Amino acid sequence: MSQKSFIMLYALIIVAITQAPAYACTAFMMSDGERVLVGNNEDYTNPYTHVWFVPAENERYGRVYFGYDNWSPQGGMNDQGLFFDFFTTPGNKIKLSKNKPKFPGPMTDTMLAECASVEEVLDLFNKYNLEWMSKIQMFIVDKSGDAAIIEGDKIIRKSGSLQVVTNFLLSKVAEDRRPCQWPAWGCSQYKKAHNMLTESKVASVVHFRDILKATCRDNFIAKTLYSNIYDLKKGLVYLYYLHNFENEVIIDLNEELKKGRHYYELPSLFGRKQKFKITKFNHTTPSFSISYPEHYKVASQGLDEVLLVKHPNDSTPEMGVYVKNKPQDIPLQDLGPKYFSNLIEKYSTKAKMVYNIQTMLNDGTPGREMLFERVLNEHWPFKTLILATYKDDKLIFLAVTSFAHPEMFREFLYTLQFD
Repeated sequence: MSQKSFIMLYALIIVAITQAPAYACTAFMMSDGERVLVGNNEDYTNPYTHVWFVPAENERYGRVYFGYDNWSPQGGMNDQGLFFDFFTTPGNKIKLSKNKPKFPGPMTDTMLAECASVEEVLDLFNKYNLEWMSKIQMFIVDKSGDAAIIEGDKIIRKSGSLQVVTNFLLSKVAEDRRPCQWPAWGCSQYKKAHNMLTESKVASVVHFRDILKATCRDNFIAKTLYSNIYDLKKGLVYLYYLHNFENEVIIDLNEELKKGRHYYELPSLFGRKQKFKITKFNHTTPSFSISYPEHYKVASQGLDEVLLVKHPNDSTPEMGVYVKNKPQDIPLQDLGPKYFSNLIEKYSTKAKMVYNIQTMLNDGTPGREMLFERVLNEHWPFKTLILATYKDDKLIFLAVTSFAHPEMFREFLYTLQFD
């Protein structure tokens, strides 16, 4: 990876972590003294949906996240029964915290890793600059039944046994004027969910499923890609895909965390195959081709890359293709410790080679696959997956950098084909 790429990557970190494309349009909670349930519909246009798990370690709580192929959490829950989800909103000027320091790292992940209650989240957020929330709000609920909506400067606490949030700012709309005027679907969904919630004094999965079904979307603007019902006391997530509420998958967080760090493509949990549309890049000297997801955008590369593509909404994942002169006296098997380790360490405050294995490209060319974990600017964790080979007097390698699970790109690395 070139120096220019590292600089550009760091410049976009704040956007990637704190301003995720949050399109969950309806969420609601209810506590009846025995159960605390939260329901949400995730509405957007990106079909590449995932769920991933991070086990507890180093005094950090285990957690599950839902989101897209940029690994930027849209919502989730930790093993302490704390839930969160993001919502896009109209522009909202953040004034009260503008003189406070910016959080030194991924604030969303830190929140779920270190907070167990709504109060702890509010205490954390109160210490830092929240200007990144100028177009989003966050809904938080814990297993005690406490809940709040963070609108940046404004905090809307739960009143009574329930709370509802969509895509408008409750602080800007008087209660007697709800539903509001913008966005029309958010206001309509708010009223529909609120009315249905009040029809029952008992929090039940069946009732929450009915509300999700009534508030899901399927039109030219967006569709409900997945829906969740979280049981915060039991650590369960009831999952539905593409607003099909007849097919239910139940995720037991504690059982999944025992499996270590891993992820699922959401379609795979429902017997479907998630397949990227692909496009091909051709290089002339040496002559080879490589494929990558069609929806990824070609970025301005530095001096070293012959191709650099990035996720359309975030700075990562990114994949770079490199052609360099073959380093002298370094056999293929030693590229990891003697070449790439030094390259990675130049731009990282911490770096560790996780593995370095012999492999073979699909066309039979010998190669080397290696994975690096590293930290940028002391607080930002990344992973870089590299596939490298020699061709004549050149070193050709592909590097995928991501906040999580760069192995999602492995099949594209192995499309490297020499003519």
